[in-house]
Amino acid sequence: YALARLQNTGQVRVAGVRELSSDAPESQRRADALNRGLINALARRWNITVVYVPTDGNPIDQVVSGAADLAVGVAPDWNYAGQVDFTSPYLMHGLRLMIRSGSQIRGVDDLRGRFIGIFQDEGFAREVIIQEARRTNAIIDDFFTITREQDAAYVMLVENNVDVVFGDSLKLMAHVQAQPEALRLLSRSDGSGVWYTRNFVALAVPVNDIDFRLLVEYTLQELARDGELQALLQPVLPSEDIPAFEIWPGSRNFFGFQLG
Repeated sequence: YALARLQNTGQVRVAGVRELSSDAPESQRRADALNRGLINALARRWNITVVYVPTDGNPIDQVVSGAADLAVGVAPDWNYAGQVDFTSPYLMHGLRLMIRSGSQIRGVDDLRGRFIGIFQDEGFAREVIIQEARRTNAIIDDFFTITREQDAAYVMLVENNVDVVFGDSLKLMAHVQAQPEALRLLSRSDGSGVWYTRNFVALAVPVNDIDFRLLVEYTLQELARDGELQALLQPVLPSEDIPAFEIWPGSRNFFGFQLG
């Protein structure tokens, strides 16, 4: 069991963290920083060290094989049911609309006759927004391909090639945070974000290892309780969309680990 191994070795073996190339896009850098920050926060609370397991394929497989105690940055995949357990999600991302800060655009039906920027590696986004438009009997067919993630704001604000950008929120966050006076993500009148797809990210832990899973879950709730998790999420998720994490009552000491 992973919990006993942690206590005996003082180490946690983690899959899912990879070295990024020097030209990796900002979204990958921010996601990597979140995952490393989360793992370091867990290890600090447990007073142990982190050993990153080299990851080539799916990091979940390394938990299945016993090569890793947990995998970070994974999407819950029910094809692995009975092989691993997944924790509560710590991150959500998905397709959103980036618009100008003063824009009156309130939804897809306002995109008639406007040019929509789509990232080159997210061709599926085109079909998603076309299908969304059909629900309101809107026809949108003016698209512009953005080849590099870092060019999204420039294409929109300087070159004026597009009226909006439709892409994964992880790719859009750097732009709206760098120029909040010029750009924002589409939201409702109550301030909540408008999401067209939602993808959840969690940790994978050994199957039926209930004590270790509880250790991870309890530590996540302590990170949420004192605001550290929210601070880690700030570069990748708009503050208004950071969920209110459920806080379970109980001791902050679990099997000798002081979590709070």
